[in-house]
Amino acid sequence: MEWTIYNVVLYIFSMLISFAFFNRGYPKRVKSSILIVLIGCALFIPSSFIFTLFDNEIINLSLTFLINFIFAISCFQISVKDSIIFSILLDAIIFSTELLTIFVYTSIFKAPTDLYKNNLTIFIILSSISKILYLAVSQLLLFAIKKGRYRDSNSKQFLLLFIFPILIMASSFIILLLALKTEISVQYQIAISVISVLSIFACIFIFIYYQLLSDNEAKVNELEREKQFYNLNNTYLDVLQHQNDELQMLFHDTKHHYLALSNFENISEVRGYIEKLHSDLEQKNKIKISSNKMLDLILSKYIVICKNKGIKFSYEVKTVNLSYIDDSELLIILNNILDNAVEAAENSKEKIIEFSLLHINSMDMLSVINSCDSPPVHEHHQLITTKGNSQSHGFGTKIIEKHAKKNNGKFEWFYDNAERQFHLNIIFKKDK
Repeated sequence: MEWTIYNVVLYIFSMLISFAFFNRGYPKRVKSSILIVLIGCALFIPSSFIFTLFDNEIINLSLTFLINFIFAISCFQISVKDSIIFSILLDAIIFSTELLTIFVYTSIFKAPTDLYKNNLTIFIILSSISKILYLAVSQLLLFAIKKGRYRDSNSKQFLLLFIFPILIMASSFIILLLALKTEISVQYQIAISVISVLSIFACIFIFIYYQLLSDNEAKVNELEREKQFYNLNNTYLDVLQHQNDELQMLFHDTKHHYLALSNFENISEVRGYIEKLHSDLEQKNKIKISSNKMLDLILSKYIVICKNKGIKFSYEVKTVNLSYIDDSELLIILNNILDNAVEAAENSKEKIIEFSLLHINSMDMLSVINSCDSPPVHEHHQLITTKGNSQSHGFGTKIIEKHAKKNNGKFEWFYDNAERQFHLNIIFKKDK
């Protein structure tokens, strides 16, 4: 009876490992994780009784493939082809991890094969090692196949999770060695069995919980991007309205220009007047600045903002347009930089912002200089947010540094006390 119950538990663990595997690689077809687990239990638990009834490895592997395939295709947005391939791979991993565990048990520990088949405690320890190894290998395999391109982007934190299964497997082998070398009382056997089962559950829970946190972080990031683009759309409308107002003023002045032209007596005066008009028109056409539409729109936004706030905004964008940076990333970086610059410049005496993009020694440098009457607050060169101090550049600089690093950029800043100016630079090293 105990063997049957534990086989059911093992199949539940197999289901949870399959859930962790497919959930990491594919979006859910069934939105509720609890409902997915219930569907998995409905598939895996009856299979455990079939395995107990026949006790045949070929039947067991065939059945595992079938239920993994049905589980994947029913609960996740995965193609039939991928579902077949990954179900076969999971079958192969289960089989190989079980063989490896038994090999270590029989060869290294010099233990008889029939002992684990007749001793439930030994069987529980070995199966816990096997399942944890199955979890770790399946997760690493998916990581290798997808080349780290998961729905979450922080692969370093994901790899750190493997410390936990490694430690549990190491401690389980030590407990197994003690169980083989010494006589263990029934109470200790029960305690070892419970600890082994809880260890498997804890390992699986850590990976699944990390995935849930990653999904939530991805949703928050997506909402933040949507908010940024929503604000940008509103800004674009403001820019268009500003351009429209400028054109209306230009049309209003056209009749005066015609009258002025009619009063000129020689062609040189006419040409000079037309050149001046052409220069004025060029100054009014601010939306087309570079060949990067997102960069143009962001700069146009701050041209309008600075004009409304009485800030002199100058820019130099010639050979560099940062087109290799994703629009959402560029939006986050420049919005945070220029928001800080506008806030500081607005409250300064000189009220200037200088924006430039330069190509220097195979690298691109983004430079923003703004007037700032008070030095920014910092500790060990880390800017500190002081909400009450409008001269502070602390707000948003962590976001700037994070996204600059994400795009292979180095963030740095300094304050010029003599000129009362804040200098911010990001040097981007483009991937070859």
